[in-house]
Order: sequence, then C-alpha cells, then structure tokens
Amino acid sequence: MRVILGTLLVFGVAFVSVFGLQLVAVTAVLSWRGETLEDGGLAALLAGVPASSVALIAIAWLAARRPQRESLRLGPGRMRGPDAAVMAAGVLALSQALESLVLLLGLGPGPTLEWMTRTVASATPPGLALAVIVVGLLAPVAEELFFRGYMLTRLRAVWRPGPAILMSALAFGIIHGEWVHGLLAAVIGIYLGLVTERADSVTPAIVCHAVNNTASVLLSAWLGSPSGRALNAALVTAMGLVVAWALLRLWRGWPAETEASAVGIEDRGQAP
Repeated sequence: MRVILGTLLVFGVAFVSVFGLQLVAVTAVLSWRGETLEDGGLAALLAGVPASSVALIAIAWLAARRPQRESLRLGPGRMRGPDAAVMAAGVLALSQALESLVLLLGLGPGPTLEWMTRTVASATPPGLALAVIVVGLLAPVAEELFFRGYMLTRLRAVWRPGPAILMSALAFGIIHGEWVHGLLAAVIGIYLGLVTERADSVTPAIVCHAVNNTASVLLSAWLGSPSGRALNAALVTAMGLVVAWALLRLWRGWPAETEASAVGIEDRGQAP
C-alpha cells in the first residue's frame, strides 16, 4: 500500500506541475509576442510541450530510486528489432483505428487535438520541423519515462502486470485533460504498457510513442483527418487487423515467467 500511495502522490505532483508549467510557459510566450492562443498557436505549442516534458522527466528521475537506469527500465530489454518494428506498426494502426472510430461515432477528437491539428497544418516548414522535434520526439520520451518507466515499474513492485498497466494507462489518460483525448490516450497507454512489460524495458515504448506522434504531426499537417463514413469504417477494420497481428506477436513472445523480473522491480520499488 505504501508503494501505491507513494506512486499516486508522485503522479499528483506531476499532474499539477505539468499543467502549472504549461500555463506559465504559454502565457509568458503569448504575452511577450502579443498574440492570442489561436493566432500564436505554434509558439504556444513550442513553449507548452517542452515545459510539461521537462517536468515529467525531472519528476520521474528524482522520484526513481538509484540507479535510475534500472529503476526506470532504460536498458535494451528483451525485445528484438523486428518485434519492435511490429509493435511500432501496431501503435500506428491503433491510433488510426481509434481516430476513425471516434469520427464514426461523431464524438470528434476534442478541442485540444483540433487546435493542434490547425496549428501544425498552418505551420511553415521550419515550424513543422520544430513541432516534430517537440511533439514527435521530446514529449514521447518524457511521457514514457514517467508513465511506463517510473509509474508502471513502481506499481509492478506490488501488482501483477494487468492492474499495473491499467492504472498507469488511466493516469496517462487523465493527464491529457479531456475525456475523449484522455480515453484515446489511455487505450494507447495500455498498448504501450504491454510493450514495456514484454520487453522489460521502456525503450521500445519510447520508440513506438515517438513513431506515433511524429506520424500524427505530419499527417495532420499534410492530410488532415480522414473523411466519410465508408473510409473510416474501412480504416477501423483494416487497422484493427494490424493491431490484432501486433498483439498476437506480442503475446507469443510474452515471457513464460515474469516473477523473476517482478522480484527485481520490488527490490527497487520502495516508496520515495
């Protein structure tokens, strides 16, 4: 119980820090430039995402027990390159299937995702390149380091994989701030949690997350969201098959016994 409460306390600190630093950074940049959130969207994005990312990285690093490389599972793990490539294809397919499903249901992606889509779609090539670096690379490193590297590993000290993956994924969804966006993030968080447990390393999840975010930024800028019920229904079906293939491959490579790694986690999973 001490480990769980300690982990949730650290998440609470991260939640407040992320939104607090985002607000300060975005407000400062927009005030300095004399712009609103809509006409200064790219500047706000390039200020807010690094602020929240630095907060997550710092909190994960400080909250983890030493040596941080082990307690955050930053090693290469046991997933080979071909398997990691399949997992990356799976997360891309899952992201597209979720987007198309949301459009079919008429829910919409939510104000934040819509704002980000407009922002990157109107960005100049240098601005788009910066968005890829910030949203496509920096944010995934920070989020995976905290939610799968720190939080999932800590919860695995006292829980089996299922509950630990679910709890860390729900926290990942909550920090996105909106219910639709948060729900989509939570589903992707479950997938990334499975990848982390399969690999016994956060590195493949970072790669998957970076591939997904980079593709999302570029597709939003170049193509936008798919339109039409027939197209989205076809995408849900096709992408669902790809996700099923990735999960089957993940399941076939799942360690026969995870207790040995759990014991190692428990040794370094005491409350901060």
